[in-house]
Amino acid sequence: MEDRNPSSDAITFLGTGGARFMIINQFLASGGLWLNLNGTEILIDPGPGSIVQSTKRKLRADKLSAIILSHRHLDHSADVNIMVEAMTQGGFKRHGWLFAPADALETEPVIFSYLKDYLDGVKVLQEGKSYSIGNISFTTPVRHIHLVETYGMVFRTPEHTFSYIADTRYFDGLCQ
Repeated sequence: MEDRNPSSDAITFLGTGGARFMIINQFLASGGLWLNLNGTEILIDPGPGSIVQSTKRKLRADKLSAIILSHRHLDHSADVNIMVEAMTQGGFKRHGWLFAPADALETEPVIFSYLKDYLDGVKVLQEGKSYSIGNISFTTPVRHIHLVETYGMVFRTPEHTFSYIADTRYFDGLCQ
């Protein structure tokens, strides 16, 4: 068995800007979070500029195993289509998973339907459910209080446990 160095794990912020006036002016970049855990790469909430910010940092979208959307708002999903294109090498390499709430995939989907065929699959996020990507697992313990269906996540690897809280108001149970 190969020894792994957990110090090679990383969370890269592709931007910390959010909300409509921040993203339309790009006072701060708004590209989401890139996780590299146990050699598995995951993109969370690819907002506007995700493709630009990841390329600037020499992160390779074709190495992604999954893209996760916490919710459908533009500051969290605007670059999901181009990132699926990049992850799948323009559809020439069927690869990767998309995880998103139902309302990001149904009535007014944030992802073009033809791109779903480029992926290994699409999984709908639901409250209280567990998911896995390689040897990384995550749960969506509780639906957030926001204008649209929104979930935070608790990630677990053999070495780490951490949470991502997306847009929400505070409420009892948020810290589950």
